[in-house]
Amino acid sequence: MILSRKFGYFLRNHRIYKAIRMVFACQKDSFLQEYNTTVVSCESTKLGDKDAFEVVLQDTILFPEGGGQPDDRGTINGIEVMKITRRQEEAVHFVQEKIPVGTEVQLKVDWTRRFDHMQQHSGQHLISALLENKFGYKTVSWELGRQKSHVELNCKSLSKEEMAWIEDTANAEIRKHVPVNVHIYANKNAPELEEAQTRGLPDDYNGPIRVIEIEGIDKNMCCGTHVPNLSYIQAVKLFPDTEAMRGGCRLYFLVGDRVFKHLDRAMENERILSKSLSCGPDEHTGAVERIQNSIRSSNKILRSQLKEIAQLEGYKIKSTSDGKRFIYIHRENGDMDYMNSVSNELADLGVPLLITVGPDKGPGQFLFIGTEKQVAELGPKISSLLDGKGGGKKTRFQGKVNTLKPKIRKSVDQLLNEFTSLSIKTNENGD
Repeated sequence: MILSRKFGYFLRNHRIYKAIRMVFACQKDSFLQEYNTTVVSCESTKLGDKDAFEVVLQDTILFPEGGGQPDDRGTINGIEVMKITRRQEEAVHFVQEKIPVGTEVQLKVDWTRRFDHMQQHSGQHLISALLENKFGYKTVSWELGRQKSHVELNCKSLSKEEMAWIEDTANAEIRKHVPVNVHIYANKNAPELEEAQTRGLPDDYNGPIRVIEIEGIDKNMCCGTHVPNLSYIQAVKLFPDTEAMRGGCRLYFLVGDRVFKHLDRAMENERILSKSLSCGPDEHTGAVERIQNSIRSSNKILRSQLKEIAQLEGYKIKSTSDGKRFIYIHRENGDMDYMNSVSNELADLGVPLLITVGPDKGPGQFLFIGTEKQVAELGPKISSLLDGKGGGKKTRFQGKVNTLKPKIRKSVDQLLNEFTSLSIKTNENGD
């Protein structure tokens, strides 16, 4: 009964509580990994095509998405939280089990995901502040991606010198162990906010405001979770080229553990390349260039040989084409140049011509040549039999196909045979 009366008092005053609380426990102390609280509401809903429940708690250490930062993952009494979103001043937790109102629950946060987000978000504040303080480039938006993050800037690009300065300076500040402080002010009229960037607040908003301060570098309004000291960021690495976008550019970056994971992947790729190319990392570029030159030379020779083969095949077919109603040629290692060369050689035969190129168990190409009527009727049927897509005009129909198995090619051959046989009978009957 005592618990019930206490909880009844809380429910009666929940509206007052909501009005004064705009900052969650995870925003006051981002290092909280476990937390005990109470269920305020639990309502059935849908999350995608799954049945779910929307759970609102008295407070939470599970961060809802916001400020460019994705939501946390974790558990409520061991029940997996699938999504967390902010609805006005509440954090709504989506779970697949009902948790009765008034239940005392324990929250646990997925710390690996949370700490990664903290590193990336604090790193973004540092990068954006240095860009604006040094060069006047403003960050108009940012995205915390799954593998790499980026800021969108109001400049067309960054020079190599500017990027080198940003990266070197950011890592120097990390080595200085610069504190990152969280300030919570009662409302937007607090005099301390004159030194902070607080853009984007609605005119009628007058609730608590949270400001993240990197001492001596930046003060910025933010709802996300952050590290308490730049040393927790560990390292910042910028990708070498910016990406142009309308009105500015994107600068991609890695922070903290992501730098080392990226380095692990790069070192593994380097090991595999060294083994494949039979040379050390410093020789990779030269080895790849030699391989590319060799491939270009081989392709040039191959194209010349295929052209000669096409001419010989055309000559052979011409000499034995008497009485043939159609011609079907298949070559496993041919290409579009080969098909065009053969069709040019056989252009004056006056019978339908089909050429397919590609391996038996893989994708390929086809070219069909005939009268406009033949192309209009047979082209789509050939494409369908070969599980492909194609198109054409007048006397040519060509496209790409997904299968050239012997059994399928035999069906195409049969289609041509039946069509030309029917054409002969039709002509004999005078229709």
